[in-house]
Amino acid sequence: MSARTVSRPALARPALPSLPSLWDGLRRAWVAHRTRRQLLDVDEHLLHDLGLSRADVWREARRAPWDLAPIHRGRGIG
Repeated sequence: MSARTVSRPALARPALPSLPSLWDGLRRAWVAHRTRRQLLDVDEHLLHDLGLSRADVWREARRAPWDLAPIHRGRGIG
């Protein structure tokens, strides 16, 4: 009789983000936060030219800095 070795699958470890990707994510969140706050200072005439309402601006400014997904205004998903 010979001894059998049983191999076990390695446990999956969560991948840690690399320092450059972490830095890039923080930078993108900071830029989003800063530009959303600057949008609050845009006057009504320019908002009209951009096709935005004051409610759109407030909604955008209240978003979390890490929420970087675009918002599709006025359209259903799909």
